Amino acid sequence: MTSRTSQLVPSEPRRVVVAGDWHGNTPWAQKVIRQAATALAAEDRRIIVQLGDFGIWPGRAGRNYLSQLDATLAATTSELWFVDGNHEDFRQLARLRPGPDGREQVAGRIWHLPRGYRWTWHGRTWLALGGGVSLDKAGRTKGRNWWPQEEITDDQERAVIAGGHAEVMATHECPAGVTHTFPPPPSWWDPRDLARNDAHRERLQRVVDAVRPAHLMHGHLHIGYQRECDFGYGPVEVTGLDMDGSNANYAMLDVEAMEWSQA
Repeated sequence: MTSRTSQLVPSEPRRVVVAGDWHGNTPWAQKVIRQAATALAAEDRRIIVQLGDFGIWPGRAGRNYLSQLDATLAATTSELWFVDGNHEDFRQLARLRPGPDGREQVAGRIWHLPRGYRWTWHGRTWLALGGGVSLDKAGRTKGRNWWPQEEITDDQERAVIAGGHAEVMATHECPAGVTHTFPPPPSWWDPRDLARNDAHRERLQRVVDAVRPAHLMHGHLHIGYQRECDFGYGPVEVTGLDMDGSNANYAMLDVEAMEWSQA
């Protein structure tokens, strides 16, 4: 997963639906897909951009999830683009190969946006940068429901920064410069994972400081909010999307005007 720039993506949408974490929740994901198709009925391409913890999972359950979502996307003439989160089977993602425009096809209408993937809509460069830290790693098993590739690497950080400016970033993680207040963590969470999380947020902030987006959207925190932040180079509109089961999990974005509305 290195920095990649797309070739021309045809039929630029005017509006897309952006969604936060789905965690492999089939009924919820199908509901969002159907509602997105209705909201985007006037679009030539009905695109959902999903911000990680999508649900790439091993075994039959993972295959069934992808199959059912792909069928719902086909029935609604829609397509799904997602960045990887921290809860994904990265062994499956590692086997994917980029298509002509740089996206990686998971199923007929489902596409993974590799870390560092760039594309252009209405003259703005978009940058996809998945990855995050599993704070609950202490309760997970490596290779079954946790994978070490969840974090952005040094090489990926360098490659994305070398790619230069992008107006819009679609991430899973939230950069460190956006402050949040949370209740005390569960006692069984490992302090080393809390430290990894802090370091990972700082890593993403370094990328943001170098890339200098005006808009950033992310999942991961399971809260829905919007805030204007100042990272030292001008205002940045930061939008967080909530997790599956919440009405704040998804919203419609006019990608021409960069204005949000309810889907």
